[in-house]
Amino acid sequence: MSDRILVTGATGTVGRHVVDALGDRDAVVRVATREPEQAREQFPDAAEYVAFDFERPETWGGALDGVDGCFLMRPPTAGGERVGEFAAAADRVGVDRVAYLSTLGAEKNPLIPHHRIEERIVETDLDYTFLRASFFMQNLVEVHREDVVERDQIFVPAGDGATSFVDARDVGEVAAVVLTEAGHANRAYDLTGPEALTYDEVAAAFSDALDRPITYADPSILAFVRRMRSRGEPLPFLVLMVGIYTTARVGLADRVTDDAERILGRPPRDVAAFVADYADRFRPADDRQYVETRGPPVPEAAYRVINPAVERLLRSPLHGLVSDSLTLLTFTGRTSGDEYTTPVGYWVDDDGRLVVTTQSPWWRNLRDGRPVEVLLGGERYAGVATAHPDPADVAEYVERFVERNGVDAARRLGIAVKGDRPPTRAELEAGVEGTVVVEIELERVEAVAAAATA
Repeated sequence: MSDRILVTGATGTVGRHVVDALGDRDAVVRVATREPEQAREQFPDAAEYVAFDFERPETWGGALDGVDGCFLMRPPTAGGERVGEFAAAADRVGVDRVAYLSTLGAEKNPLIPHHRIEERIVETDLDYTFLRASFFMQNLVEVHREDVVERDQIFVPAGDGATSFVDARDVGEVAAVVLTEAGHANRAYDLTGPEALTYDEVAAAFSDALDRPITYADPSILAFVRRMRSRGEPLPFLVLMVGIYTTARVGLADRVTDDAERILGRPPRDVAAFVADYADRFRPADDRQYVETRGPPVPEAAYRVINPAVERLLRSPLHGLVSDSLTLLTFTGRTSGDEYTTPVGYWVDDDGRLVVTTQSPWWRNLRDGRPVEVLLGGERYAGVATAHPDPADVAEYVERFVERNGVDAARRLGIAVKGDRPPTRAELEAGVEGTVVVEIELERVEAVAAAATA
């Protein structure tokens, strides 16, 4: 009988590759996510799908029922204590083994959550394997793609420090091995790529693979923060990024091991192979694709850190720092009945309605008009939100926004315009697929308009 393996964080940077790698093995894969229907679309061949949230212990029992092994990762919004509690629950219900996605050096750093989670797992009777991973190559496409595509630059404040980049696909394959093969119980593996590279060397690998010059800009931390803020990146995320690159700058990110090669039976992917595989993602759109959906500007997992920080700011007396462009939207899940609150960017149309654009799946809860609550400028408003997913509708809204605010401002909506002239309606319709407009009619229209222009 095949083992049943639960994969938490299944739609994340590493989790998606764990699911894929387990699919090639004799295992029943149970995909755990807060959005099972979305996961069903992403992983149509997985055996099972289950609603799961670390912050909702009532979902744990169904996720763990009949499970033999578990790929465990810590979402940025979940505290180490909560993840440790889940590991203890897995032990109590009879799960045999766990592969925990940790970080390089976790055993030496008691200040980070990974260290405490590892200690909690060791206290259980689970057969554990710690996967202590280096910096993921995928961050180069998920976070820094825009600079490569539009400026032919790698723009990170890492100085001349080197990093032992690891491909998330390799980490996913290692997880599949240790969860389905014997010999990995109560072990820790430090997972890196085959070499440590400076960002000048990374830029050279990009240049070779893309057949155009890519340079490493080596910006100061201040210049980096200024550019990312100009794109609307939230400050909490920028603090996180600066911390990561400072680690490389001071020479603490360059350790290389052979653990991945020994487990996989082959050398791990290097940066050159990664860029070659993702080359299409780093190439500029052709002349026909004048408008392009950028998608979320940071990895989905990062928003689990950013959103709570922004929410606290919007609820605080300091909300005026960001409330001219951000608001809190609260709505009820159509299926779960749970209440959700998320920070969103907005603008106000000529009729006083709030307009929000998103590439995230939460908009599905607002089909056909649904009651919502909005915290705007420190004041609460009730309203009705209606989602408009049709590209023709989205193009109309974006066109009005660009007419009012200019071409460069389209970035605020997650839309990239590849030139200085305003795009045509046809160009917009061709480029906004995946973007949804949510229009919110509030009860106090005059007050909303005044708050937005104050």
